[in-house]
Amino acid sequence: MNEMSPIELPPIPMSHRDHTVGFGKGWYCVAESAEISADTLLPVSYFDRELIVFRDKNGDAKVSDAYCPHLGAHLASADGCIDQGEIVCPFHKWRFDATSGKCNSIPYTKFVPPQAKLSFYPTMEMNGMVLMWWHNAGAEPEAKPYNVIEAHSDKVWLPAFERSFETTVPLRDLHENIFDTAHIQQLHRSNGMPEIADVVRHDFGLEVNFEAMPDGERTAIHFMQFNFSGMSMVSHVVLGTGYGFCQNNTITPIDRERSLMRIRMFMLDTGSPEMNEQIGKAFAARVMTEIDQDMKVLNFKKHLERPLICAGDGPIMKWREYAEELMAA
Repeated sequence: MNEMSPIELPPIPMSHRDHTVGFGKGWYCVAESAEISADTLLPVSYFDRELIVFRDKNGDAKVSDAYCPHLGAHLASADGCIDQGEIVCPFHKWRFDATSGKCNSIPYTKFVPPQAKLSFYPTMEMNGMVLMWWHNAGAEPEAKPYNVIEAHSDKVWLPAFERSFETTVPLRDLHENIFDTAHIQQLHRSNGMPEIADVVRHDFGLEVNFEAMPDGERTAIHFMQFNFSGMSMVSHVVLGTGYGFCQNNTITPIDRERSLMRIRMFMLDTGSPEMNEQIGKAFAARVMTEIDQDMKVLNFKKHLERPLICAGDGPIMKWREYAEELMAA
C-alpha cells in the first residue's frame, strides 16, 4: 500500500484557534545587533504595530514607535533618518534626540511643545540580539532574561547555526511543546522518552532540568536544561562526552496571525575545526529536522483552554499555569 501524502491545510485564522487577548509580558527579540547602527533607522513590525530600531550616539540600542507625534509620519519613510544623534522626521523635519526622545528643534518655529517626545521601549542587547520589553499595560521590566552563554562562561562556545522564519502557531503553545515529552517519541521517533526531573521558578522565568539519557540514543546526553525567559525566549543546553550545544530560540509576535521565530545555535569548541564542522552540521541538521516536523503541526494547532491530558503526557499543566500568569499581567 502506498503511503498517503500529508494534507496541505490552508491558513486558519487565529480567531478560530486562540482567543487570547494581548501578548504575554517579557523580553522579545526585535532585531539582530549587527543590523542596527547610529546612522540608520531599522523599521520593523511587531506586536501589531510599527517600530523603529537604532543606536543613539552612545551606541545604545533603542526601540521607539515609528510614528512622529506631530502628524503621524513614519519616521523611517522617505528621507526620514538619524543624523548626528537626532531622528529627523521626513514630513516637517522635526528633530528628536535619539537618546532621550525629546524634540530638540522645529525648523519653522522657535517654540517646541514640551510634550513633543518620542516614547522608547525598555531595550537591551544579549548574545547578538536586540531585546525589547513588552507589557500589555506598559509596566517596567521585572527581571533580565536568562543569559545561557554567561551562565556557561567556563566553556568556549562557537556560533554554529542561525535561522529565522515566520510561524502561525498560537504564541503560548510554541514552548509548551517542550513539556509535551510524549511527542518527542511519537512525532520525532526518538528511541527513548525524555523525562523532566524538575521545574524551578526564577525571577526571569522557568528552569527545566531533564534526566540524563545515557542509553537509548545514539549519542548519550549527560546534561540537558531549558531556561525560559517569559514565553518569548528559551535557552537550551545539551552536554555529552566530548560535545556540547546551546541554543537561544526566540519568538516575537508580528501581529495576531504571525510570529517570527529565530534560532541561534552555539557549539562547544572541540579544539578541532574539522570536528567542529562535522559535529555542528550533524546536530544542526537534526535540530532543524525536528523543528520542521513540529511546525507542520504547530502552525495549524488550536489552543485548547481545557486540554484532555493523560498519563505520560509530561508536565504540560506546569507550563500552562506559568503562561497564564504571563498573559494575565
